[in-house]
Amino acid sequence: MPLFNRSKDREYKEAARLLADNRPREAVDLLREIITKDPEHVNARVSLAVGLMQMQDNPSKNSELTKEALRHLDIAADIDPKNPVPHFNKGVTLRHIGLKEEALKCFEQTLRVERRNALAILHQAEIHYELGHWEQAVELARLALIRDPGLEPVLGWVRVAMRKAGMLEDEGPVERPDK
Repeated sequence: MPLFNRSKDREYKEAARLLADNRPREAVDLLREIITKDPEHVNARVSLAVGLMQMQDNPSKNSELTKEALRHLDIAADIDPKNPVPHFNKGVTLRHIGLKEEALKCFEQTLRVERRNALAILHQAEIHYELGHWEQAVELARLALIRDPGLEPVLGWVRVAMRKAGMLEDEGPVERPDK
């Protein structure tokens, strides 16, 4: 690693630590400094967006901090279109503020870049569940579980979706409606 990048990496690691320690205001200040020095720093922009969202008790689509977070995620995606992280984080942000259809598009973009991303699939499944698209939610949950069996503990809602989709007979075995 060239010597001139070490201070930038050290600053970024410090900002990431501040975010992990739930100190978003300090992290945001440091990340803004990093971006001022290096406007192309994709990870700093994504982390800044995360920090801006963490600073809000009740984020909304009309909040200036939310708008800034989304702007940084768009810039990060433009800088490195093959990086799934900005798309994924934009999806999480949009979902968090209730823009579920837009979030689905971001998770789809994430999967165009990294087609096996189990967390993007999981978010899609959960959004479809929230929208009442039971069969699609179940199918996506199944795919997410295939990609990452460790997701099983967070899929408690799948049985409800299966019942609502008519895929379960009371407490009996799972049957597909097309059989």
